[in-house]
Amino acid sequence: MTVALRVIIADDEPLARQALRRVVGADPGVTIVAEADDLPSLRAVLQAHRVDVLFLDITMPGGSGLDAIADVPAGTSIVFTTAHAEHAVTAFELDAVDYLLKPFGQDRVRDALARVRRVRASVPATDAADATPLQVLLLRTGTRLQPVAVPAIWRLEGCDDFVRVVTAERAVLYGATLAALTARLDPALFVRVHRSHVVNLSWVTRLVPGDDRRLIAEFPDGSRVGCSRTGSTLLRQRTRIAER
Repeated sequence: MTVALRVIIADDEPLARQALRRVVGADPGVTIVAEADDLPSLRAVLQAHRVDVLFLDITMPGGSGLDAIADVPAGTSIVFTTAHAEHAVTAFELDAVDYLLKPFGQDRVRDALARVRRVRASVPATDAADATPLQVLLLRTGTRLQPVAVPAIWRLEGCDDFVRVVTAERAVLYGATLAALTARLDPALFVRVHRSHVVNLSWVTRLVPGDDRRLIAEFPDGSRVGCSRTGSTLLRQRTRIAER
């Protein structure tokens, strides 16, 4: 029995989209639900559709396709498509199912679909809430994308459609909303303590009492984040750090 797959194709090159559409669409078990040719349109279709597979170009107008990783729902299989072989290591660091190097042929695309089906068949179906949390985040510094282990992130700060990601070494803006990124993180580590702030419990060194039963979370470098009343209650429930 052929495993049915719902697919999004995201690539800025019309010929590449056409090639994928022709081969992927010919598979009787595949339904192509949407296409995107730049980063904003990709984010829009990801919000509008739940799919099984995303064919994702890395170099796209409006930013790298990698910038949309946090918007990809947990449980979606990603097949990267790119003309640049040097992106292969990054792709597999992000647990991509496959990696298509342009120009790719029909057989190579069919192989990618077969691999997707094997991988998905080997993993028991789970709800999104039970899916494996994001383990690596790609942070842009200048023209480079630097993979950062998610447990090494101290805290997150929402800044409109971006998130300020703070680690021991740097603070970098990441292209996602705070809610979208937080939904992909391990809830055992990350707690939303304020409308604009999420903290990693592993890096909170001290809880300082504030006004009206609110807490202030302190980090190894002495930086602090003020918590809302609800966030303060969550911190008291989730951490053994004494208030001092």
